[in-house]
Amino acid sequence: MKSGLISKNTLIAILVLIIILLLVIFYLFDEKNIFAQQYLKAIYSNSIELHKKYKLFINENASSIYKNDICVTNNFLNPEFHSYLKKQFDDKKFKSKDFILRKATGIDYFDLHKTKDYNGLLELYYSTELTNYLEKILKKPIQRTPAHDPNSCSLLIYNNKGDFIDWHKDASGYYGDRYVALITIINENAEKTGLSQNEFVYKNDGIDYPIKFQENSLVIFKGSEILHKSTAIDENERRILLSMTFCDICQEKKNIIQYGYEKIKNFVTYGK
Repeated sequence: MKSGLISKNTLIAILVLIIILLLVIFYLFDEKNIFAQQYLKAIYSNSIELHKKYKLFINENASSIYKNDICVTNNFLNPEFHSYLKKQFDDKKFKSKDFILRKATGIDYFDLHKTKDYNGLLELYYSTELTNYLEKILKKPIQRTPAHDPNSCSLLIYNNKGDFIDWHKDASGYYGDRYVALITIINENAEKTGLSQNEFVYKNDGIDYPIKFQENSLVIFKGSEILHKSTAIDENERRILLSMTFCDICQEKKNIIQYGYEKIKNFVTYGK
């Protein structure tokens, strides 16, 4: 009788633990995040004001080169609008965080909404101009990733000697095709006479392909499928990019492994 009672109590305890674990998992996957909602009307109003000064955000004469599933567009933004964005980083310095595979810093989607230092970045991200251009390049309808994804729109900042990111693929939390769109706002050497020594390098069929991104360029690629890295910058050089994510079908993967990986990745990129 005693051994049977112990077995029954043990079974009940196991069932209770399983129920608690499932409730925690369900809570994590049903996490409410409508943080960006409070800023959307202000972004819309500000976009109208910006368009009074800059008729278009995107350069009508921009042309793209497509090679090895990497699409590069130089002179992507309206030059005056790009200059406006770039000037907002004048005299700004950022502390880099060293996480072995990456030394740099970043400002995630949520913090971009909270700051007033970078006018025009979110207005560009939310614009139909941008999604229309991406659809023209990718030749299919494109969606913004959900507004609770910290990587939906963010700044990637390399501004201290040795800042880099090693070989990696971007984890995708979506079943559809996920695209990374990187706009190089700043890429300059110490004298501001040319580009930094940084190179974006990607692999295709075992061959390394280095690219030096010009300022005001856009690159689009499937970061979750293409192995890539970004080499180090030198003393007093700067490289600042607006990183955005899009997909054709934004159906999220719901599993604990993916959830944990996303948390680790966001900590490495944004320090939180």
